[in-house]
Amino acid sequence: MSSNIRITKVCQFCNNEFTAKTIKTRFCSLACGSKSYKKRSADNKKEAARLQREAVNNAEIQRLGELDFLSIDEASIFIGISRRTLYRAISRKELKAGKFGSRTFIERSDIAQFKENLHQSCTDKEEARKFPGIENCYTMSEAQIKFKVSPSALYGILKRKGILKYNYGKFVYTAKRDLDELFNVESHE
Repeated sequence: MSSNIRITKVCQFCNNEFTAKTIKTRFCSLACGSKSYKKRSADNKKEAARLQREAVNNAEIQRLGELDFLSIDEASIFIGISRRTLYRAISRKELKAGKFGSRTFIERSDIAQFKENLHQSCTDKEEARKFPGIENCYTMSEAQIKFKVSPSALYGILKRKGILKYNYGKFVYTAKRDLDELFNVESHE
């Protein structure tokens, strides 16, 4: 027996309005139903693959946590940074590494110290990046006039010495204490 029910619904896949003949109808057509099924299947497969990768990575990290010495590949997985970044840290002497034949190894205690230093430097940078206030800063033109340097020389000095610049409004500022210390000027504060 057929029913004469006619319900206006919104398709759950394409969001178009349609007239449904049953209460359970969710899609406007067979095509939308098929596309929705394919999308759900693909999403389920992606989620399963992500969970599997995560489980493998967790097992790998746990295994690496038990080793005393790690290769570059193992250390990059353990820390969560690229091999290239790891090599840069070694060349800057931020991380100690040793060679055994042609392979490079890093001691786990050195990796722990490196991770701690990274965390500390991030918090230090956040504190240093706070804008000290306009009254405690020079604009770039004020600094050029006061210290009698050209714009390119001032920017070069700031870059070499790692002195922070702050963009505030349409002006660029730098902290008075940093420049006074750099140019050996008595502060009048």
